[in-house]
Amino acid sequence: MESVINNIIIVGGGTAGWMTAATLLSQFPNKKITLIEAPNISNIGVGESTVAGGQSGFNGIINWLNMVNIKEDFMRHTDAIHKLSIAFEDFYYKDSGRFHYPFGVPYTLNHTSKMNDWYFKKIRYPKTPVSDYADCLYPAMALVNQNKSLFSEHFSAEHGRLELEKDSEKNQVQLLSQYSYQLDATKLGIWLRDYYCKARYAKNFTHILAEVKDIPLNEDGIKHLVLDNGQKLTADLFIDCTGFRSLLLGQTFKVPFNSLEKLIPNNTAWATKIPYTNPEKQIVNYTNCTAIENGWVWEIPLWSRMGSGYVFSDKFISTEDALKEFKRCLIKKGYENVEDLEYRLIPMRCGAHSQLWIKNTCAIGLSAGFIEPLQSNGLHSTHEFIFNLVRTLARGRINQWDRHCFTANCHYDFNRFAALVALTYTLSHRDDTEYWREIQNRDCPNVLEPQVGWGYPTVFYQKMIQGEFDKMGAFHCMAAGMNWNPMDIHRLKYLDKFNDYNDKHDSCIALLNSRKKKWNEDVKDFMSPYQYLKKYIHRD
Repeated sequence: MESVINNIIIVGGGTAGWMTAATLLSQFPNKKITLIEAPNISNIGVGESTVAGGQSGFNGIINWLNMVNIKEDFMRHTDAIHKLSIAFEDFYYKDSGRFHYPFGVPYTLNHTSKMNDWYFKKIRYPKTPVSDYADCLYPAMALVNQNKSLFSEHFSAEHGRLELEKDSEKNQVQLLSQYSYQLDATKLGIWLRDYYCKARYAKNFTHILAEVKDIPLNEDGIKHLVLDNGQKLTADLFIDCTGFRSLLLGQTFKVPFNSLEKLIPNNTAWATKIPYTNPEKQIVNYTNCTAIENGWVWEIPLWSRMGSGYVFSDKFISTEDALKEFKRCLIKKGYENVEDLEYRLIPMRCGAHSQLWIKNTCAIGLSAGFIEPLQSNGLHSTHEFIFNLVRTLARGRINQWDRHCFTANCHYDFNRFAALVALTYTLSHRDDTEYWREIQNRDCPNVLEPQVGWGYPTVFYQKMIQGEFDKMGAFHCMAAGMNWNPMDIHRLKYLDKFNDYNDKHDSCIALLNSRKKKWNEDVKDFMSPYQYLKKYIHRD
């Protein structure tokens, strides 16, 4: 079956539906786009954190915003703030402390590709905390550690990359960073609906508030949709954005779902919204993830409130006891009136369908697949799958090869991100509860089998064989935080290189320390995130 696609129907609103509509309207202004949204079905609406682009082969939210020509005026409508990093607390072992994965490429010594300079510091001074890794390699950590805004009168922003010019005559760039956003996903969908799709593309766009009641099939796929208002709608392509229900791909076509339960331990989350008591201190430019008894707790500061949730497995704890653990964690963190908050239980379907485009139907967002909230991958998978969709549609005519390529590309993006998330658990040494002991003792995938995903065979080779991690991506930060280092004193001695490095590492260590000190000095007078956002973004 080969087809020309000019008429597209998106089933489901939410963030995935409206991001899909916005992208299709902007990239294909001559196509007819219809979005059908059930008025009585609520959205998940807790995807509040995003990741930056360019640092790992992942394109990132900045790239998507640039592609669809959305400027930062969306921030004040979506409760958004800037984000520089993801923090991981107590993941290595209980009470092990916090380490960061900042966005961007690490600032290695003399801008070389060598990544092992910090490990020489760790070898020479074994008590060096693992948090020092990011502090020495990422200038943005000076902002994170002092809670300073990434923008000031000295900064110029372009496509998610920031440069602080301290000496223009010498053309030296002293501070580099990439950023993303923390935002209210529900408000983003509403803003895309009202200020983007309807405002910019009213001519070719139709929004229908109705529920799909029947989906008859024929040899080409979906014959038409029958709505509860009596309408029958046909299209060249139907896009499933119905969330975990997966109304089209899962319920109608019965496409098999491949679970991630062997790699990802969690399947449920409690979520809540916490009012600020001191936004000056509570609004920080990173997402915090804290491992506790049976999972982990996220804290995502937005402009008007904190978003928080507890991701856990109901195989190890009941939902009622998990809520008690969540509340105890919030109290321990200093939040007030915890019993008065509203809590929402969210069952999660972690995995992906084996086919993401079947006949005249494809899926975007949670209806296609979901990993779990760690590493802020929910919205990321959405815009990456959309990117693959528009590249497929750009060919003009679609056949089975194009459908297979779309599925394969989405699976590639999905599986390597899933491997990164899974490795966060694999490297943990927590053993204080049955939950963590099971993770400690579960069988690991054969690292030499490429079908287990991009992450396992790659990092195995880089650490055990190559002795150096790739500077692209998040994994080297995660490995340093979990004390899984590619270079150690025993490797140096075995390779008979210890004496060669012994004369050099003192100067490397001195440079790392002096550079970290200078970065902290450079930003000490910057505004706080709260003050910057109040003055320039969320002004009254």
